[in-house]
Amino acid sequence: MSDLAETRARIASMAELLDIVGAMRSLAAMRMQEALGRLDGIRSYADAMATAIADATLLLPAGGQGSPAGPQALVLCMAEHGFVGGFNERLVTAALPALRPGDVLVVLGSRGALLAEEKGRPADVVLPMATRCAGVTDMVGRLSAELYRRIAAGRLGAITVMFARYRPGAMAGIETRRLLPLDDGIRQQRRATQPPLHNLPPAALHEQLVAEHVFALLTEAAVESLASENAARFAAMDSARDNVGKQLDSLRHKARQARQTEITTELLELVTGAEALQA
Repeated sequence: MSDLAETRARIASMAELLDIVGAMRSLAAMRMQEALGRLDGIRSYADAMATAIADATLLLPAGGQGSPAGPQALVLCMAEHGFVGGFNERLVTAALPALRPGDVLVVLGSRGALLAEEKGRPADVVLPMATRCAGVTDMVGRLSAELYRRIAAGRLGAITVMFARYRPGAMAGIETRRLLPLDDGIRQQRRATQPPLHNLPPAALHEQLVAEHVFALLTEAAVESLASENAARFAAMDSARDNVGKQLDSLRHKARQARQTEITTELLELVTGAEALQA
């Protein structure tokens, strides 16, 4: 194969790669915006549940809001798929010092779980991270079931979640939020001055409201993580697109030079042939 033919083949391959990178970049941007668009509604629901919990405490006897004893579960929200730069690395690096002996590490995202194991702290529970908003509810449902199963067995007494929070135009910040025991600040959100009307026993009502609140906060953390993950993927694909574009321009320049060399060679051969005929 001539140099020109080889260069043209490489140009075709690089052009295909550029199309793939562009598609991944666009998909990351779309999923990032999709996640950001869901957050206001999720936060409103979490706030409503916090207020309901505060009001429902009026139904409980004094000292009836004890928390279960046991170790802490740290839920770490990471990426399921690659091309996210140092997204997972930053989260694992932040999480490991926060873990105490006996704590339970719950990792959302199989790639993140592999990285945690490489760092010397294998996850105790691994669940696939949702890759888009439509899958978050089911994922959080499975996660909640596992956490509450351990709480009911007396193997957990606290739940903390760590996730990346999206920041426009900047690297995502890493946030840690305690879910259980409930934050004392929730009581300050009370709006009712009298115990609310209810159909469930007070303890059962309070328990269900707490479960809904934790579910909402886990959902918010997962969706925030999705937005940050896709922002990181968008940045990685944007950089890759620039690099591929530069290489493609270089190959096209090389192809033009190779073509000019071929044309010059052909002209020289014609001139040489003509001179040979005249001799």
